[in-house]
Amino acid sequence: MKKLVSMLMVFTLLFSFTACGNNNNAGESEKLQDSASQTEQQTTVSEQEPDSSAETSLAESNPVETETKSLVAYFSCTGNTKAVAERIAELTGADLYEIVPAEPYTDEDLNYNNNDCRANREMNDSSARPAIGSDSIDISVYDTVYIGYPIWWGTMPRIINTFLDTYDLSNKTVMPFCTSGSSGISKSVSDMKAEEPDADIRDGLRASGSSDSGINEWLSNNGLM
Repeated sequence: MKKLVSMLMVFTLLFSFTACGNNNNAGESEKLQDSASQTEQQTTVSEQEPDSSAETSLAESNPVETETKSLVAYFSCTGNTKAVAERIAELTGADLYEIVPAEPYTDEDLNYNNNDCRANREMNDSSARPAIGSDSIDISVYDTVYIGYPIWWGTMPRIINTFLDTYDLSNKTVMPFCTSGSSGISKSVSDMKAEEPDADIRDGLRASGSSDSGINEWLSNNGLM
């Protein structure tokens, strides 16, 4: 009888140990599954979140270029200056703007042999400002402004003074050019600098026509083509 009781107690203890072992294994299994699930979630989040430092590095290595714009503004009575202006615009990709007088000049107005002709009267009056009849433009969008004109009495026509009074060229690169049979451009450049002291006015170009090789050289020397 005692042997039977002892055997039953032994079987009971063995059963208890086995049950405890199974419970411990199940708990360990659950812990391993939870750990694996957390690792997978962390990996997924890491893949979804962008690397901000990489984006910053990419932006720094590819800076956005600011487009620069140029304008060729010109006054022309006989067409010579117009042809040079169109050539400069073609070489540089600049916009064209013709400075058209509100009152067009007639042949008699340009008869320099007549001391009382309109052109002579204007050039003898430093305060003369012939009105511009062409539409106004937004000069603020341009970084470089080419200004072309014929030489009258050794300098620029008074309508160019009107243009300079109308538009603010401060902090812009200004490229004067002229057409002339004999006179140079230096005096007109000096006069322009006096009117636009805050502009970067470069050395001017005197061109004989649109095929003048000096046009290319002038643009190249100023880094504009």
